[in-house]
Amino acid sequence: MKVLLRLILVLIAFQVSTLHAQDQAVFNNASSHYINGDAVLIGNNILGAHESKPLNDFSLLNDQIRMKYIDIDGKASTFSSSSASIKIKDTSARVVSATLYWAAVYPFAKGTKRERTDEIIYYGSGDRKTPITRVLLKTPGSKDYKEVDGTLLFDGFEQEGFEDSAPYFCYADITGLIKESADLNGEYMVANVKATEGFVSGGGAAGWFIFLVYESESLPPKYISSFHGFASINDNAVDIGLTDFKTVEEGEIKASLYVAALEGDSKLYQDRMEILKATDSSFVFLSNKLRPVKNFFNGKITSGENYITDRYPNSTNALGFDLLKMKVPNEVFYNDQTETKIRFSTRADRYYAFFTAFSIEINDIFQLSKEAIDQEVLTETTSEEVSEINNQKSDIVDEQIPEKVEEVEKEEEPVLTEILSEEEKIRIEKRMRKREMNIPGMNKGYYLITNVFSKPSYARRWEAFVKSKGYEPYTFVNPRNNWLYISVYSGSDLSETYKNYNKLVKLEYFEEIWMFKINMD
Repeated sequence: MKVLLRLILVLIAFQVSTLHAQDQAVFNNASSHYINGDAVLIGNNILGAHESKPLNDFSLLNDQIRMKYIDIDGKASTFSSSSASIKIKDTSARVVSATLYWAAVYPFAKGTKRERTDEIIYYGSGDRKTPITRVLLKTPGSKDYKEVDGTLLFDGFEQEGFEDSAPYFCYADITGLIKESADLNGEYMVANVKATEGFVSGGGAAGWFIFLVYESESLPPKYISSFHGFASINDNAVDIGLTDFKTVEEGEIKASLYVAALEGDSKLYQDRMEILKATDSSFVFLSNKLRPVKNFFNGKITSGENYITDRYPNSTNALGFDLLKMKVPNEVFYNDQTETKIRFSTRADRYYAFFTAFSIEINDIFQLSKEAIDQEVLTETTSEEVSEINNQKSDIVDEQIPEKVEEVEKEEEPVLTEILSEEEKIRIEKRMRKREMNIPGMNKGYYLITNVFSKPSYARRWEAFVKSKGYEPYTFVNPRNNWLYISVYSGSDLSETYKNYNKLVKLEYFEEIWMFKINMD
């Protein structure tokens, strides 16, 4: 196969205008976590000027460099390989999720070029090797690679507008492989990522990375959400909305962005990344000393204002493969904020965005509300045996109710009388979203449940919050599923229970309260 690609200035202008209509922008939420923890981003490029030596020269455009596979493992069974290391100091860290991504410019196997006075002619030869969705991964402490089969996010091969570069992007969930690994910390090596060697119009580019989320009770609560897909950024802008979080009520707001992109050239300018400033709805350009405002995507692998050097080879010039973590300025947020946007844009250097993640410290109680088990789920089976954790009965402590409170229920409230009819009982129980169980060893009665958790640490934090509001929590656990139910009131009289329910449900932090009818048959 031979492909003849002519770069003539007139045609370049024509291509840009027509490609703009072909640009695609589809990003989907890949994962979301409300945890006490953090995220790690590691990775490396797999094309370079040399198979193992680092490249630290930024004087040439990417399409002026003869690309070669990086291959550091010395194995005949691999044609490309590079490594990067995870170093988490927290020894209590537990892996929540881990995803491997790989991407490359891959229109053909090898490319050559011929330069003339007014044009550069690119030739392509050799078919693609398939499958592009399969790579090899070696985790810390392992002697051998394991095959990883991924999912294709996008493939530009034989698609209109992507003939020159034919980029592809893949990902695979590797949570299980990392949990099975002897060590979390250490060197990760990825092999057999396929890409075009030699010369390509616009320059070759290829690499891989791992996005890992971990949990640790020593860290503050965070919302960590990742997105993946494909967006061709070419004289246009693509926005990604970030929602479902709530910043801390007061003090500094700490947030970070994680981003991966392909074909960012250090010698071409006008590619940018922005974030919405919520106070005035303007967009703020992100930058640091390694990523200028007008050349944000410049083929570097960075964390903050430093190169990530725990990788081999550790080139400063990653040749069109961008990987970064950076802090977001505190001033773009406000306390109790619940949404924002990030924006990819460019006016010259076309690039492909395919991954971004957002990490932000969140309101503690907001996190607990997200981690609580849904009432409809936890009571699907109502005959399970439940054992008591806390034997101290709790009575509600009177709390001043705000005068101006919007009613949560708009339906007509049942009128309480000394003797309730069966119809009134049914209406009251329905309004309190009644569920019932027979639980040996527990006092019979009506229990007002404020939250249910699967993790004891979250239950303890909720108990502390409830106490801070003037209530004494009463907690019991289902031994079959280990879910913890936290009540703030119990009694045998339905009318009194309903009166207390009406007080509690008007409070923002108890608006999802419901009634558990236990041993009342």
